[in-house]
Amino acid sequence: MSAGEPPRAAEGKGKLDLIKERLRAVEGFGDYPFADMTDLCLVPDIVIPPKFKVPNFDRYKRTTCPKNHLKMYCHKMGAYSRDKKLLMHFFQDSLVGAVVIWYTNLEASCIRTWKDLITAFLRLYQYNSEMAANRTRMQNMIKQESESFKEYAQHWRDLAAQVSPPMVEREMVTMMVDTLPVFYYKKLVGYMPSSFVDLVFIGERIEVGLKRGLWQERGITRGGR
Repeated sequence: MSAGEPPRAAEGKGKLDLIKERLRAVEGFGDYPFADMTDLCLVPDIVIPPKFKVPNFDRYKRTTCPKNHLKMYCHKMGAYSRDKKLLMHFFQDSLVGAVVIWYTNLEASCIRTWKDLITAFLRLYQYNSEMAANRTRMQNMIKQESESFKEYAQHWRDLAAQVSPPMVEREMVTMMVDTLPVFYYKKLVGYMPSSFVDLVFIGERIEVGLKRGLWQERGITRGGR
């Protein structure tokens, strides 16, 4: 406010300046990248079938093989596998966290087709494919002291399911037994369970025996390999 300017005049000028500023903001909205709401959509002209119901997808969390995620996604969307725009649009529903942000930041000018989308997705998480479970990794796994037998078996089986080519039941049983601590190994190798379920059952029984101290009189301790 200048020295000779009345208070009311200064207040009125301030309000006028504020109104002008707001008008300029409204007038300039057309220059904003998202002025057209269709710019927010990767697939702006999608047509969703009237009876379509979004499947209950497993969400991708950036820690598993992206190829396997795509296979599961396409399996869930099997009835609409020919509708590429539908596949592109609802792929976001199979993502979570930072992967959703990646999807929303994709440029429609660069991602025009379903193939473009899956190529970008696979390229981004290629390192997970390279780190995917294989037979060598399965052979080198070790049961931690803090893990129960069932927890270790479940974790091992989950990773084994990602191995390609797939492992047969007998191979899984034999390989997992080879990764167990010495005491478990000695107890199991003579019997060699015929199924993974059988292996888990026997392993848990051995674990219970260890907790109860049934093997202590033979000088067996719980730890060590």
